[in-house]
Amino acid sequence: MLLDALARLAIDAGAIGILAFALYYPRHGRSDLAVLLCVFNLGVFLAVIVIVGGEFGVSAGLGLFAVLSVMRMRSETFSASELGYFFTALALAVVSAVEVAGLGFSLALAAAALGAVLLLDHPRLLRSTRTMEVTLELVFSDHDALRRHLEERLNVKVVDVRVVEVDYVREVTRVELRCADRPRSSRPLPNEGVGASPVAAGS
Repeated sequence: MLLDALARLAIDAGAIGILAFALYYPRHGRSDLAVLLCVFNLGVFLAVIVIVGGEFGVSAGLGLFAVLSVMRMRSETFSASELGYFFTALALAVVSAVEVAGLGFSLALAAAALGAVLLLDHPRLLRSTRTMEVTLELVFSDHDALRRHLEERLNVKVVDVRVVEVDYVREVTRVELRCADRPRSSRPLPNEGVGASPVAAGS
């Protein structure tokens, strides 16, 4: 029993190490979230393996996931890709801890999950974008003209833009846009407050 638990812990540790420090950190560059992924994974693994190996029953397992479902990261907002990494860390802990068809099956599931992350989050497969909230000191009646103005002022390729608020009295337009991470050219960004003023940005 102890040797099997240690073997499963080794599988989980290797899998979460690859996920956090070989996939997430080199691509997204946040060491704090990489450490958080490891700690979160370890906590879930220990809880699941105690529930599976003890006499807690299904109700205790459902209670654990109920607690996990109401947890919220209130300090900051995470992107969709980061939530995907959190879910993968959770899945790795579960498939490593639960005895279904031996260690080989758990290892195969962990490898499949890591392979999916490697492929789906590869920068050459899908274009990376980010979301920005921008306040413009102009009012536009044409959506295409608004898009062109944003691309020229911010030096980015606008993928999608949504008008949040239009104030005709102050001649101010507030928009939310999604743009490609790579700028269209090497021209530096314009000074804020002249025609277009970025006020907030997030992944």
